[in-house]
Amino acid sequence: MPDKIEALGVLLVLLPGFACAYIVQFLAVRRKQSELDKVIEALLFSLILYLLTLPFFGYTFPLGWGSLDAQHPNVYRIIINWKHLLWLTGASVVFAVTYSANLNRDWVMWILRRVKVTERTARKAIWNDAFQEIGGMVQVGLSGDRRILGWLRYYSDEAEDSSLFLEEASWLTTQDDGTESEQPIIGPGILLTKNSGIEYVMFLNWSKRDSDTEQSA
Repeated sequence: MPDKIEALGVLLVLLPGFACAYIVQFLAVRRKQSELDKVIEALLFSLILYLLTLPFFGYTFPLGWGSLDAQHPNVYRIIINWKHLLWLTGASVVFAVTYSANLNRDWVMWILRRVKVTERTARKAIWNDAFQEIGGMVQVGLSGDRRILGWLRYYSDEAEDSSLFLEEASWLTTQDDGTESEQPIIGPGILLTKNSGIEYVMFLNWSKRDSDTEQSA
């Protein structure tokens, strides 16, 4: 029986880190990890979480075991510190959300770039860097010399997917006299998938006020 309880205790020790890693996988967009990378990350999360919580609970784990009483030394009972478990659960969620925000917003890597330690970002690819940091009004060039203008609302996590959703979108056409005209798309916007043949995305220095003024005119 003690061996089984110890195995359960080991599982419980590892569980917060794996739960934390699962939340991060759900919230953060980052470079692909191997299965070994995911396991190592989860173990590191468990270590950090216990280092944060153990000092408040006498450096004891939330699960233990002991004899039922002196008359039944071979009958064991599980001792659970529910308060410690609750703190671990809360710490796992808070740490996962904070860590995911750091990956998505590139906080730590921005500091490291400022002090010339690295030139890398925490995000998956330059596709994510550009859309997350710039965004705004874009002009998208499609295959067949087609062009479309609109406000960037959504974009795919994977650069290989290369899908965009543009709001207040308009097709751009060039007239015979060389002037350009816009043909507004009636509706919320347009979804451009990789089958649209996206060749480039031009980020324009427009604001919502400029767009509203132009539409009024």
